[in-house]
Amino acid sequence: MRLTRCPRCLAEDISADAHPSRRLVDATPVTFFVCRDCYRAAELEFQISCESSNIGYARLPIRESLRLLRGFYQDRLRESPDDGRVTEALQEVERRLLIGPVERTSKLDA
Repeated sequence: MRLTRCPRCLAEDISADAHPSRRLVDATPVTFFVCRDCYRAAELEFQISCESSNIGYARLPIRESLRLLRGFYQDRLRESPDDGRVTEALQEVERRLLIGPVERTSKLDA
């Protein structure tokens, strides 16, 4: 079983519990994966980088995050096909991707 460390804190194994974040590299947003504890700080750092570089900041859409996670876990699964944690994480992402968008209704429509 191969460990994948959080690139921000280097303390946590994110093999089966990753969170997609972004950073600016040459004024271009680049996705990277961090641990649960580093996620909010990494997103705040990205937001501050965008603002200081006059680049519009927008949150990463949930479905895009899930697609990125699917790719991340598929890569981990190829490296460690017997790791049940990664298999479970991938199955959870796949399950969540199957859920369709929810329509919002106004209370005034009723």
